[in-house]
Amino acid sequence: MNYTITNLSAYEMPQAIEEKNKEYVAYGEDNNYFAFLIQQYLQSATNNAAIKSISDLIYGQGLCIDGLEKDSKEVKELKKLINHRELKKIILERKMLGMAAMQVIYAKAGNNRKVVGIKHFPIHTLRPERMNAEGVIENYYYHPNWADKSPTDTLKKIPTFGNSTEAIELFILKPYISGYSYFSPVGYSGALPYCELENEISDYLLNEAKNSFSGTKVINFNNGVPSNKEREAISNDVKQKLTGARGQKVIVAFNENSDSKATVEDISLTDAPSHYEYLANEAMHKILVGHRVTSPMLLGIKDGGNGLSSNSDEIMVASQLFNSTVIANFQDEILDALEEILELNGEVPELYFITSQPVEFTDENQEEDDVVKEDKKEVDKVEDKDADYNKEDQNLKSAIDLAMSAYLKTRD
Repeated sequence: MNYTITNLSAYEMPQAIEEKNKEYVAYGEDNNYFAFLIQQYLQSATNNAAIKSISDLIYGQGLCIDGLEKDSKEVKELKKLINHRELKKIILERKMLGMAAMQVIYAKAGNNRKVVGIKHFPIHTLRPERMNAEGVIENYYYHPNWADKSPTDTLKKIPTFGNSTEAIELFILKPYISGYSYFSPVGYSGALPYCELENEISDYLLNEAKNSFSGTKVINFNNGVPSNKEREAISNDVKQKLTGARGQKVIVAFNENSDSKATVEDISLTDAPSHYEYLANEAMHKILVGHRVTSPMLLGIKDGGNGLSSNSDEIMVASQLFNSTVIANFQDEILDALEEILELNGEVPELYFITSQPVEFTDENQEEDDVVKEDKKEVDKVEDKDADYNKEDQNLKSAIDLAMSAYLKTRD
C-alpha cells in the first residue's frame, strides 16, 4: 500500500537568527515572521476585529494637550509634527506586530537639531544590526521585501534615535520581553495557534461548500498498482469528474471481475456541524483572551442576552476595566515615546489621548438617564402618597366600625 503520513507540528515562537556573514539579524528561520503575523491579521476574523478595535480605542479621538481644547493653536501645531494618519499607522502596527517604528525627521543634520516631523515607518521592512558592546542597536537595515531579497541587494542603513547626528533617525517602539533583545513577541502570542485554527476551519468549510467530494472519500482501485504516469492520469481524471460543486455523483467503473472492483470508502466525521461549531467558538474565545478583551461586546460581538440593554451594565464595567488594564498601557507607552522625542525641542507639555467611550455612556445619554430617574422618583412619591391615603382611609373605617359596634351593644 502506498500512502503518506503528515506530521502535525506544534506552534513555536520564532527566534532572532544571528549569522556572522550577515550584517543584520533575521526574524525566524525564513526571516519573514512579520509576514506570518500580517497573514493572521488578514485571515482570522476574530483576530482582525480585536486588533482593529483595540487600535481604534487606543487612538480614541486623537492627541491633545492637558488644559487646552483640541482645536487650540498648540494642539494644531502638535498635529503638524505628527498627523492622525501617521499616528494611527504606528498604533496599528504596534498592536498587530508587537513593535512599531517612528521616523524622526530633523530640520538639519548635526548636534543641535530640532524635530520637524514624526512619521510612521513600516517595521516589517526593517531588521536590526547586531548590538554593540553596551547592548544598543545603533542601526536598522531596510529592504522593501525581505522574502525576495537576493545576496546582491544593497541594504539601506538607518540610525536609531539618539545614536547619530543625521537628519533622519528611527525610534523603535519595542516593549521589553525577557529573553528577546532584538524583537518583541506580540502581546497575543499565546492566541496565535487559535488564529491559525480559525483560518483552517474557514478554509475547510469553504472547500466543503465548493468541493462536494473533497477529503471525505477514498477510491480504491484493487487491480494492481499502475506506473507513476498511469496513476497520475487516473487520479487527475477522477478528480476532474468527481470534485467541485458540479462534480458527478455517480461513479461508473469497469472491472475485469468482482474481485478487482473499485471501492469507495467514506472518511466521515461524526456530528461534524457541532464539532466545527465547538472549534470555532473555542478559537474565538481563546483569541479574545489572548487580546485580554474583557467582554466580546466591546468589539461588537453579541454574547448572549436579548439585546444591548440587557448587557448595559456589563458593557460599562467591561469598558472601564479594559480601558484601565489594556488601552491605557498602550497609550502611556506611545505618549512616553513622543515626549522623549519632543524633548529635543524644549519643554514638552503634558500629552494625553482623548479616550472614546461607548455611546451608552455619553453626557447626552447620561442627562437623559437622569431625567428618567427623576421622573421615576416623582412617580414613586405619588404612589407612596396614594398608599398613605389608602392606609389612613382603612384606619378611619376600622375606627368607625368599632364605634358603631360599641354603640349597638349599649343599646342592647
